[in-house]
Amino acid sequence: MKKLFRKFSLFCNAFLIMNLLFLGKESYLYATKDKNYFILSGIILISISIGIGLVGLIYIFRKSNSTHYNCTVIKKQNKTDSYYFGYFSLFVLLFMSFDLSDVLNLITFIVLMLILSIVYCRNSMFYINPTILLLGKRIFALTINKNDHFEDVLVIANFDIKMNEQYAFFSSNYEFTTCKKL
Repeated sequence: MKKLFRKFSLFCNAFLIMNLLFLGKESYLYATKDKNYFILSGIILISISIGIGLVGLIYIFRKSNSTHYNCTVIKKQNKTDSYYFGYFSLFVLLFMSFDLSDVLNLITFIVLMLILSIVYCRNSMFYINPTILLLGKRIFALTINKNDHFEDVLVIANFDIKMNEQYAFFSSNYEFTTCKKL
């Protein structure tokens, strides 16, 4: 259950910026045009999602107290850059068109978010997250040489990882690990 909440909080974190924009839009509509209960319920749901998304930041910035091992990077792929524009065009532009004053739009929004959260959590797609990019973090899919054994890891780092260089990697209970320069 704890692992599922962690994945869900990272999902909400991925939509944090979009939800903040959406909350502003719906709050403005509620305050100036229509005191509709559907808009109010949407505002409450979006606010809860924002709160859970902020919890996701704890997992991203938490320092690992675990042991580390020094490894050389053999292969790398920047996962955040690969998916950023797909995320932006597919999700943000789509969701900005929703109008929560209509019950069908509210239900469609909820169902679509549930479907996206299931896909996101089942596939550990936390790397599709522009919040991480804006906070100066990068996510890499790496192949590392760990004592003459090759291992694939997903890493969140504050810096660009270079090929054929050695870094200290920290074990993690999460779907990703962290590293630091030696």
